[in-house]
Amino acid sequence: MARHHGGVDAADAHETDAPRMPDDLGAAVDTLARFIHRAPLTEAIAAMEHDLHGADAAHAVRAADTGGVDAGLLAAALTMRESLGRINDLIHASGILLALPHVLEEGETIARRPSLGAGNDPGRPYDLETDRRVAEFKLARWRGADAMRKRQVFKDLAMLAADRSGRRADLFVIGPEPARFLRTSATTAAWALDRAPGALRTFESVFGSTALRVREFTATHAAHVRIVDLCDVLPEAVTRLLR
Repeated sequence: MARHHGGVDAADAHETDAPRMPDDLGAAVDTLARFIHRAPLTEAIAAMEHDLHGADAAHAVRAADTGGVDAGLLAAALTMRESLGRINDLIHASGILLALPHVLEEGETIARRPSLGAGNDPGRPYDLETDRRVAEFKLARWRGADAMRKRQVFKDLAMLAADRSGRRADLFVIGPEPARFLRTSATTAAWALDRAPGALRTFESVFGSTALRVREFTATHAAHVRIVDLCDVLPEAVTRLLR
């Protein structure tokens, strides 16, 4: 995999000692059981968040290794989600950790404790804040109508566009469907934000009327936000599962 934005080369980070990928549910359960046995999930994610504060790309590789996160863990979590239900926090955290070495530029450091679990708290409005960018990560595969996912990805786009820190903004997604929706949809911001009252208030305060169509907002107020397919960032062993 090619070097991404000046970060650590993927071959160095993930291919030299390629993790064994679980090929069935039993193997996935074993992989997750070994990870969770190390520490409760909430504690493990919190420890990784603290470890990443101030990290550069090289340290992000070490943080993933120390935390026991590799492509095999993410693949196991994806297998479990497909078979047994939602384990979104682990998928979200693993996806971000595996992407960071390929996302962070040389010299770029994480400026605030990242939000590795799914969802944000008021003190950490973005999944990732560095000295150069703010970013959100959406690791869901789109299927069918995807109304809730459409609302969520637009909310993240709007909140990234509302940032006034002067840093660049990135929205990392899975596959081409999220970008296609944001760039072509004639639905309104009012519809997209009708279940997110806090984001709706921010939108009205910063951008004005929510009658604006999604595609118009993406092309104007959010034109500076990069929409990046994580399948171009994550290791090939993982992207095969995501496509």
